[in-house]
Amino acid sequence: MSIDDVSTVELSGLVGHWSTPDAGATVPRLILDRIAAVPDRLAVHNGDTALRYREIGAAAELLAQRLRARGVGPGDLVPLVMNNGPELPVAILAVMILSAVFVPMDAQWPKRRIDTLIAEIGEPVVLCSAGVARPDWVAVDVFALVAESVPLGTPPRPLAGPDDVVYGFYTSGSTGLPKCALNLHRGLYNRFRYMTTHFSDSPDEVILQTSRHVFDASLWQLLWPLTNGARVVIPQRNGIFDFDAIVELIERHQVTITDFVPSVFNILVEMLIAAPANAHRLRSLRTVLIGGEEINPRAVRRFRELVPGVRIVNTYGPTEASIGSVFHEVTDADGDHIPIGHPIDNTAALILDEQARPLPHGAIGELYLGGECVGAGYLHDKERTDEVFVPNPFPQVPGDRLYRTGDLAVLRADGAIDYAGRRDHQVKIGGVRIELMEVEAALRAHPLVHEAKVVVHGDVVKRLAGFVTTLGRLSVEDLREHAQRTLSRDFLPARLLVVDQLPLTQTGKTDRGALLRLLDEHDDEPAEDELDPLAAALRKLWHQLLPGASAGLSDNFFDLGGDSLSAQRLVVAVRTQLDLSISVRDVVDWPTLGGLARRLSSVTPLPEDLRAIRSRIDADVDLPDDVGWRGLPARSGLRDVLLTGATGFVGAQLLHDLITRTDATVHCLVRARDTQAARERLDEAVHTYQLLDGVLPDRVIPIAGDLDMPGFGLSDVDYAVLAARIDTIVHSAALVNLVLSYEKHRATNVLGTVEILRLASTGLLKQLHFVSTLSSVESGDHALNLAGRLAEEPVPESTLPRNGYSQSKWVAELVLARASERGIPTAVYRLGEAMPNSATGVPNRRSLADLIVRACLRVGCTFTSSIIVDYTPVDYIGELLTAAVQRQVTGYYHVFQPDAVRFDDMLGGLGAELGLPQVSYPDFWTKVRDASAADPDDPVLAGVLALLPDAEEAHTAEARLAAMFRDPTRVFSTARTAELMLDAKVNWSELDTEILGRYSAYVTASEAART
Repeated sequence: MSIDDVSTVELSGLVGHWSTPDAGATVPRLILDRIAAVPDRLAVHNGDTALRYREIGAAAELLAQRLRARGVGPGDLVPLVMNNGPELPVAILAVMILSAVFVPMDAQWPKRRIDTLIAEIGEPVVLCSAGVARPDWVAVDVFALVAESVPLGTPPRPLAGPDDVVYGFYTSGSTGLPKCALNLHRGLYNRFRYMTTHFSDSPDEVILQTSRHVFDASLWQLLWPLTNGARVVIPQRNGIFDFDAIVELIERHQVTITDFVPSVFNILVEMLIAAPANAHRLRSLRTVLIGGEEINPRAVRRFRELVPGVRIVNTYGPTEASIGSVFHEVTDADGDHIPIGHPIDNTAALILDEQARPLPHGAIGELYLGGECVGAGYLHDKERTDEVFVPNPFPQVPGDRLYRTGDLAVLRADGAIDYAGRRDHQVKIGGVRIELMEVEAALRAHPLVHEAKVVVHGDVVKRLAGFVTTLGRLSVEDLREHAQRTLSRDFLPARLLVVDQLPLTQTGKTDRGALLRLLDEHDDEPAEDELDPLAAALRKLWHQLLPGASAGLSDNFFDLGGDSLSAQRLVVAVRTQLDLSISVRDVVDWPTLGGLARRLSSVTPLPEDLRAIRSRIDADVDLPDDVGWRGLPARSGLRDVLLTGATGFVGAQLLHDLITRTDATVHCLVRARDTQAARERLDEAVHTYQLLDGVLPDRVIPIAGDLDMPGFGLSDVDYAVLAARIDTIVHSAALVNLVLSYEKHRATNVLGTVEILRLASTGLLKQLHFVSTLSSVESGDHALNLAGRLAEEPVPESTLPRNGYSQSKWVAELVLARASERGIPTAVYRLGEAMPNSATGVPNRRSLADLIVRACLRVGCTFTSSIIVDYTPVDYIGELLTAAVQRQVTGYYHVFQPDAVRFDDMLGGLGAELGLPQVSYPDFWTKVRDASAADPDDPVLAGVLALLPDAEEAHTAEARLAAMFRDPTRVFSTARTAELMLDAKVNWSELDTEILGRYSAYVTASEAART
């Protein structure tokens, strides 16, 4: 079967637009032309230093003269043993001026690796950064070259032609040794010409180099801008990828185009979700290329929402084929499946079977590349070159050879290409292609190693794990030192285990699944009670980032497999979950668990001994045997919702939003003697809270029942009908009394939740959405996480909140966590202060904040304080929770307005409107006490006195008062909630004087009506 037999539709997805290449055009010629045309334009930024085009050109010319004097000429290979910096484009241009071939290497690679590769190249001249020079190497000091150079007036010289080799990059080798992939000028020029045609030819572009210079993606970032008179920003690297520095560079230099591998891009998106304000700092970006490994559609979608207007392009291409040769611009139509795209101009991407025959739509085959992109093969490796650079049998594809990528792909009906995995033992970690056999060969090179196998472990964060058997006594430390001397950092296994023998399958092959299980068995980390709370919290984060790695106080983050990406993830996690200011530099300088904990620690009290308190509630945490998924499926869609607590402040708002924002029928469990009484209570709630125009629609079904009773007090028939009909439960009901004990809250808040869980697991499996409180995760003396911000995750069992209500919600959350382990899908929403409706001003008459406001009106004064209060209008809560119910989310969410307000501002507005004077808190408390004594039946005054601290204890009153109204933005992480809001397109309006004014107007009117 020839390519002529493939249909036109299929062919459009296999062969890019073809045009006649410019005769003799090459990248160095384009750059030299730009230098001559715009000599005074800025070309390169690095730190505080900038180089103009004429300075780049003059330095490259002078360096080329020195290399020529050392015997470098056309076709010679020149190793570039360098750090990242401005010497890179100068060195590359100098080599290209001589028609020689540059081969980038990392000055930080192990000396043995560098020496081995230089010996393989066999050339006498090595270019290096000034700080890593050896006696026989040529050091490139850009600024010294610029200072020494003079206008040379060099006459035009013959440069290399399109079919000459331009560069070589070392990639991982299946034979156990890295291989040098050589590429041609025509391929590099074609890639750059495509970008100029389809991206930009403007000299105003600013390109940020994000790829390390030992990866071929760095070439377009460093050189393509110089072909158009544009500008390159080269980061100052210190061996780690610092995302804060990258964001700062993008903002400072107004970067317009850059590139990320998906693993790096995903972390950037995580950072933006955790700190959305940073998205504004990326507003200069116009195009972001993503390539190197499989793209994450969810991360791309979040980024496009956070930084709208940025063009996202998925790119694919192996090192052997001129950087990248298949592109796809992401659109909304891609959804959750983003293809690698279509071949670029003058390139073919063919999906062939094992006999190299084209495959039809939908069939998985190996991806071959042809056309201008095909490289020259591997240095000194004809056998491997002939194996993958094969004759081209298709006359419609110019060129003598095709490159077999080893990647599997499938042609979609729309002509785009989908990536479908690898056909060999290569893996990609962090965008770096790794041959497992090369890593295994490096481990076997140790004289005491007999066998070695390497596997990939981890789901979200992938790492290498190496296993060896030995011929003698060999410690893991010695093996790690050997690996560090032999392998580059990207290839180092995160875990190394010395085992007696490698497990085998029945066919005699290595059992890689059994090797992965060994990782879990070799865990000698200290027990939780041997670590202080901060170290324990840090270790938990380490385990999330370094799966399978044990962590003791003396263990080193980087020795356990950490790298710059996981270090940055750790920074994000510590900032968002522990609310501590930390940088990647801190992780590098204090890499051990104990060292970093000491770095971040502060003097804080240890959690109290909870055994005496826990003894009376431990039994409530254990779930009955009849609670849990019993194998029956869940009903799809959102048709019938059971809502509890619909007569309460938050529950009534949820009823309103479920009716107005969904098509579901809402069944409301109401404590009442019969259905009519239940309907009357619901009518009263929607009238009181000014919801649903005061009228219950037909889609509201009252159910008279009691949450405190088994089966809600329903008959067996009614319970069975309810269990069969309901597909979703929103459990908002709770007894809320900050004075009563846990025992008083237990029946409703704990046992009632167990009854809800029993219903969720009866008949069809039901999704449960549970409305909780931030106070269930205490952050004071009893908190496990003494360091600060608390993550959206299950409550730690060592935490015991201070008051009975919060304790009951804490126990209920522990019960829910166990139910989730038994297969019941649950979501927990921890609310802050549910404040008055932003549109109507109607408040929760039982809230502490409203009690204080009304007490101020009754005693005729307000008071000054340092209180910061969460002010989240209840309609904001209803909108978000309804969106969550529609999406059937699971997990934990902290729900509160991101902008807290000063309590003084609330009271000040009332005082200014009514002419109330401001007094000190002790004076206010005294007035309330006296007024309550005069009118002991006033529930507002009595409630305030019961809850507020006694002002006669002046030294503690202010602190206790502030603790009752903590600022949640400083305590709780909202990363998952922010992600949900982005997904649901929920945008809360900022608090303003109008919202506060509506509350003020409502409360003053209602107080006036009372009198």
